[in-house]
This record gives sequence, structure tokens and C-alpha cells, in this order.
Amino acid sequence: MSGVDPRLSAALTAHASVVASLSAAHSLWARGPRRTLLFAALGGSIPFLGELLAIHILKVLRHHARPQIGGVPLAVALGWYNIGYNAFSVAEHLLEGKGDRVLAPAAALVATDLDLLLDPCGLDLGLWEWSRSGPYAAEVEGPNGRHGIPAFNFAGWIGLISGVALAYRRLAPDAPRLAGGRTPALLLLSYYLPAAAWASRRRRRKYLVYSAAAALLAASRATTD
Repeated sequence: MSGVDPRLSAALTAHASVVASLSAAHSLWARGPRRTLLFAALGGSIPFLGELLAIHILKVLRHHARPQIGGVPLAVALGWYNIGYNAFSVAEHLLEGKGDRVLAPAAALVATDLDLLLDPCGLDLGLWEWSRSGPYAAEVEGPNGRHGIPAFNFAGWIGLISGVALAYRRLAPDAPRLAGGRTPALLLLSYYLPAAAWASRRRRRKYLVYSAAAALLAASRATTD
């Protein structure tokens, strides 16, 4: 399989572009231009390098959505920033006053919990494939016939999002912490809800349970100021 339905690729790219624009707008309002550029640079470059490592060096991952930059779909590259920034913002509002040692892993756990739903959905839709089978979502078959998702995928999510959060807080130690987190929560839900519809339609509702913590946290923040 060399690609996915162009309409699906276009929809994913459009969604990721809109969410990235809204995320940047929220960041400008909440953090100002300098911190916005800093988080965008870190939140885009660190995961992008991780993707390149997985694709070209380790050769464990292949993407099928288009357009791509160095084998990484634009929707995926933007998705790392979108999920990373909004998970960080939700965790930041929730843990206001806590240290970076708590904030960084909390943001990573929110993002990774969301991926417990997103990754099986993407694999089933043929958006990507793994070079080896994995223990998670073992009943889901990728385009190359491999089943499931390797555990190092989730280790990568935790490591990359934690790295972005820690680097940002080290380089912007005086970053403001605003009360409320409605916009970031809603933007996270924009990723969760289509994948939740997939899980319901495919009768794979257990993934809704696995990602329930991220969904409930986002939903609770979306309904408060």
C-alpha cells in the first residue's frame, strides 16, 4: 500500500493545520510571541527528529498519508505540536504551582493516554505501519500485514513530550500559568472525538476505556474557565 485515500489525507492535513493555527493563537494570547515561537520550535523539531529516527535510521515505521516532509506527513508533524502543546497547557493549568518534575511527565501522560486511542485508529485506517508486530492492539492489522503497536511507540511519546516540556520550562522559566484551559482542552477533544467514533463503529470500545483519563480531563477543562 503506497498511500491512503487522498480525501482522508486532505482532511487530516486540514484538521491539523486548523488546530495548529488555533494552538498558536492561544499560545500568543497566553504566552506572548517569544514563548510561542520557543514552544513551536521545540514542539515541532524534537518530535520531528524522533520521527526521522524511527523512519530512516531504525526503519521501524512507515507513513502513508500525504503530503510528506522527509517521510513524515504534514498532518503528523503538526499533530505532534498540536497534541504536545495542548496536553502541556491542560497539565499546566491543572497543576498550577507544581514543579517541572511533575508538569513534564503529566503532560506526557495526557498525550500518551490519548495516543492509546489514536494509534490503533491510524493503524486500522492505514495511515502508517510498523515493521514488526506489537503487543498493544494486537488484533489491528496494518497495511503491511503486521499486527499491533510496539511498546516503544508509547515510550517515544513519553520521552518526546517530556523532553519538549522540560526544554521549554528550562528556556522559559518565567512562563505564565493562566487559570483555565478551555481552548487547549477543546483542541485535544478534536483529536479524540473522531477516533472515538472509529472505536464505536468498529466495535473496539476498549480503546475508549484506555484513553478515558485524557478524554475526561480534557472534557472537564473544556467546561470550566
